[in-house]
Amino acid sequence: MNDETQLLIGRKQRLYDNTEHQQRQSSRLEWAEASWTRWWYVLCWWWMNPILWLSYKRALNDEDLDDLPHQDKSSILLNQLQAYDWKTTTTQHIITRTFWKSLLVTGLLLLPRMVFRIGKAMILREIILFISSAQIHSSKTLSSGTVGYLYALALLFCIFMETLFHHQFLYRSTRIGLKIRNALTSVIYSHLLSVNTASLHQTTVAQMVNFIAYDATKFDDLAVFIHYLWQAPLEAALVFALLCWIIGPLPILIGYAILVLLIPIQILFGRKFTQYCSTTAMCADKRIRAFSELIHGAQIIKMYNWEKSMEVYVRHMRQEEFASIKRASHLRAINMCLFFVSIPLIVLATFGSAWLMGYPLRLVDVCILLVLFGQIRTPLTRFVPQAIEKLSQVRIATKRIDDCMRLATVNQRTSVMLSDGQEKQKEVIVMCDASFSWDSSVSCLSLFNVNIVSGTLVGITGPTGSGKSSLLAAILGEMTLLSGEFHINKNTFSYAPQSPWILADTIRANVLFGNSFDEQHYESVLRACCLDFDLTTFGPSGDLITVGEKGMNLSGGQKARISLARAVYADADIYLLDDPFAAVDPTVAQKIYDQCVGPNGLLRHKTRLLVTHQTRFLAESHQTILLAHGCIQAQGKFNELPIESQDKNTTDSSITTDKPMTTGMLDIGQSIVDVQSIIADEASLDSDVDWSLWCSLFTVPPLKWLGLVFMIFLLFFVEVLYDGTNCWVFLWSKQSYASQQHRPMLTYIFITLTLSTSIVALFRAEFFFYLILKGVNRLHDRMLTGVLYASMRFFESNSSGRILNRASRDQQIVDELLPVTLFDAIQSLLMICGALIIIGIVNPLLLAFIVPSLLVIWLLCRLYVRSNRQFKKLENLSRSPIYTLFSSSLNGLSTIRAFKVTETFIDLFNSRIDTNSRAYMTMLGSSYWLCFHLDLLAVLLPFIIVVVSVKSRNDSDLSTVAISLTYSVTMTGWFYWCIRQLFEAENLMTSAKRINEYVQLPQEEDDCDQKTFIPKTADWPNSGTIEFRNYSLRYRSHSEPTLKSINLHIASGEKIGIIGRTGAGKSSLFQGLFRLVDRSCIEGEIIIDGIDISRIPLSHLRSRLSVIPQQPILFVGTLRYNLDPFNQYSDEQCWEALEAVQLKEMARMHQAGLLLPVAESGNNLSVGQCQLICVARAILKQSKILLIDEATANVDERTDRLLQAVITEKFKDRTVLTIAHRLNTISTSDRLLVMEDGKASNFDTPDKILPSSQ
Repeated sequence: MNDETQLLIGRKQRLYDNTEHQQRQSSRLEWAEASWTRWWYVLCWWWMNPILWLSYKRALNDEDLDDLPHQDKSSILLNQLQAYDWKTTTTQHIITRTFWKSLLVTGLLLLPRMVFRIGKAMILREIILFISSAQIHSSKTLSSGTVGYLYALALLFCIFMETLFHHQFLYRSTRIGLKIRNALTSVIYSHLLSVNTASLHQTTVAQMVNFIAYDATKFDDLAVFIHYLWQAPLEAALVFALLCWIIGPLPILIGYAILVLLIPIQILFGRKFTQYCSTTAMCADKRIRAFSELIHGAQIIKMYNWEKSMEVYVRHMRQEEFASIKRASHLRAINMCLFFVSIPLIVLATFGSAWLMGYPLRLVDVCILLVLFGQIRTPLTRFVPQAIEKLSQVRIATKRIDDCMRLATVNQRTSVMLSDGQEKQKEVIVMCDASFSWDSSVSCLSLFNVNIVSGTLVGITGPTGSGKSSLLAAILGEMTLLSGEFHINKNTFSYAPQSPWILADTIRANVLFGNSFDEQHYESVLRACCLDFDLTTFGPSGDLITVGEKGMNLSGGQKARISLARAVYADADIYLLDDPFAAVDPTVAQKIYDQCVGPNGLLRHKTRLLVTHQTRFLAESHQTILLAHGCIQAQGKFNELPIESQDKNTTDSSITTDKPMTTGMLDIGQSIVDVQSIIADEASLDSDVDWSLWCSLFTVPPLKWLGLVFMIFLLFFVEVLYDGTNCWVFLWSKQSYASQQHRPMLTYIFITLTLSTSIVALFRAEFFFYLILKGVNRLHDRMLTGVLYASMRFFESNSSGRILNRASRDQQIVDELLPVTLFDAIQSLLMICGALIIIGIVNPLLLAFIVPSLLVIWLLCRLYVRSNRQFKKLENLSRSPIYTLFSSSLNGLSTIRAFKVTETFIDLFNSRIDTNSRAYMTMLGSSYWLCFHLDLLAVLLPFIIVVVSVKSRNDSDLSTVAISLTYSVTMTGWFYWCIRQLFEAENLMTSAKRINEYVQLPQEEDDCDQKTFIPKTADWPNSGTIEFRNYSLRYRSHSEPTLKSINLHIASGEKIGIIGRTGAGKSSLFQGLFRLVDRSCIEGEIIIDGIDISRIPLSHLRSRLSVIPQQPILFVGTLRYNLDPFNQYSDEQCWEALEAVQLKEMARMHQAGLLLPVAESGNNLSVGQCQLICVARAILKQSKILLIDEATANVDERTDRLLQAVITEKFKDRTVLTIAHRLNTISTSDRLLVMEDGKASNFDTPDKILPSSQ
């Protein structure tokens, strides 16, 4: 084995190892926190310096990031939460019990910060009094100047310490929020791996994904904001006492009345937020479920021409969700407005009442009031409302998580292990009058008496829906034992499900499935499953080629053989094989049976339970069980059972075990071209700011650019009003007491300015949210359109988790977080700009400090932006694999549990969470690194102003000094918050970019001139004639042709059977008829009723064709919804279609009838029943052309004959093309088309072709 191959193996093997790369840097944060001697690294964020410089020099990858601290790793957090009984304890209680100490210690950091904040204000008061006293007494002594400079140093110290404590509080709180999110995500995944199948039928994969993408993330911000619920009132009380001492109790009481009025408003808002969040979450579940169905059923949706109807359906659900989001946004707009205008309103109430009561309005009182009220304004009017909102969201989320964690799990008591000392050692499975149920109520398998001896081959057969797969599920413990006894004498299983479950990984990883690599055994298994031929076509990659999610780039037969190889490779006691030969060519099936299952196969000494409709494989079984209606109809030797002789002898004489295998027999038709992996890496978005995308959010119809211009005007106009109001207070306070009392016009102007600011600010906030939410909703609708009308290549190249990530987490971010963050950032930026302009106007000398500071800020931001964009990119790219593994695992639960690899998958899932957390924590650290260094500059501004003011204390205008100091001190809080919110908005905008990436997907419909399209006619096609003219097809531009120069003519109403080895190109004919392949990969023409289908719009073409696909796709809903999703037919027509496919009795036996519930992917029905529902769809549609692709592969031969009779009757005047492996299925066709290596090797009547094939 060469070094390159070994490297590839090792790289993929690490996906199943929980060990980190040997060269990964250990956590520098953990190193800094490990010793008190390194505390300065923590306080100043120096532990971030190495990764920041590295990211500035070159592009980063995951290997460059530091490892997580041990206490932050998901496995550790999972162990902490698993210690609780989730059945009897609520999520809220468990999270509180687990993290209360960390939250308490972190919250206590706010106490010293509060002391320094109040101390800062008091020192500022003393500075103004000092300068005022110096001007009054004309003191020029050295001692008085020294006192002023000491005040300046004390002010600098207070602001610096406040900054240190605040940044540490924010980072540590956010880190705790991340821990809670990761812990919940991990414990939800761990629990869902044990949830029983009946419980899963009550929900969907999309809803489960929403638990981790939506609900678990609600704890992120709550861990920060919840502390303000106690800190803000405490600080407000201290400030109240202080102001009463300084100004007087009556005016302060009136001013505080404004704050008191906010309390009932916030309580009301909290209740409304709870209501709106609950509604939004439920609507989001429905929308994401629809997206999930859209992704997994993309090919069916396209074949049935359901794109437009699905688009209307999803948009309707989106409108319900968006209505709730808009109602919540009104509350957010009011909250943002209250924050902004609270200072003018409080100042108006305080000084207005003081003026009425004859109190003098002193400059120092205005200054201290503005500073102290400015300090308590942010916690009370911004953080407390957000805390209430976050708390409301968390309450809803915890209830939903509680419901998830209380889903019933697999009942381990259904299987009782017999001890070695018991007599029945040879009987590995014993059932005595056993009855089983999916939901612990209604019996699905009744009164089974089964004794299976070790080392035997047991065949299980019966009609469709008889309970064959359910019997295997019962043995695996997936069903509940209602009565009787059930014993198992062995404890390891290997399982090949009827619907193969394929991981998005290499072929080797899918076969090994966590087991150690034994090269000799591995190669023997590949040969036995006839996979060695496939690997030769994959080029140098071989079995290390990556396959798509659910085996997207594999044929049905390949998926079945990989699933079987996984089962055979495992060293188990009992092998459960659920119809593994249904999708495989008869010759290949016989070969695999002989080499794997039969008396001379690899499993000859093992206990094998084989479910199959192909009863020829049961002739050599030691025991055969015949099922009907969930009961054992008969069991014993195969030749003793009441099975029709035709079933026993239905063997194609062409099947010979000594025929040499060729690639033409195998499933390598489409996958021949997949030498390079079809799976596309997730695109790295351009790091430059996409201003066109920003503008598109604010220029939606009907206002378009006028709305953006008007919004900009409002933003600046309100800021001018705000700063004008503040300046007017200082001018008012500068007047003498007599002027204040006898010139009421000053007061009236102040009242007018305050009320105008409040009204216009509220209108500004409402208009901003109106504009951006219109843009966000339009972005969602365009993404939906982009995904719906994208080509199948897109769905093959992108995992469902990657797409759902856009529709769930990214959409939630742009719906809820981006508008608030962006508005807050713009508002804070305007407040800072206003403050700097005022400071520059009143004290131009300070520009000498401000201008160089802006240069330093630009350099710091440049370093940060370059680094942070890389961290954000890594965080985004590492998030999708979490959702992909989550959704994929839910689809393969029975396989994971059967192989007992639950712990392996939990470790793999935790590893992916840690990968995402490494990038997230690094991104978080870089943000606070920047804020800290920027605040170092911000704290110098008030210090310099004080020094300059003290030095020129006799020449300075006291009001000018007061204005400068007030703005500079309050700006230190705004400054870090503004920068943080600006970059946070840019980070959140990445989600909008990711959504917009899907807006710009290449559309499936040709972009050619519309003039080339032929006008649509309602009766086309009226005869159903089909002609292929030199038609060739390849799936990708770089691949070899799958169809090669096909020339056929099919007459109207003709019944054509299509046969050939798996991968010979049969299904590709249907792909061409539906135009599912890009036009650039097509040569030649397909003519239907004299019209080239390339000149027919896709929607019109597909609406005129019917198909019964190889893989049945059902949607969550009712039976009627799956027959007729968009209510185009009557109930009577639906019942007739069900009767035609022998499902009417099943529906009538259920009390809901046509409203019989159907679980996701039809999991509560057998695969055969799902296929019959698809046949009923085609009967309803009654198109002139019907295409049937192995529609009866998963039904018994009796049902197959009935269906052929139904199709003959219902489509007697239609053109029917049928692909089948069973020759009897197409033996009555008018002509047979034999496909071989992508060519039509023969096209003649059955009597001429079938003898030659035998």
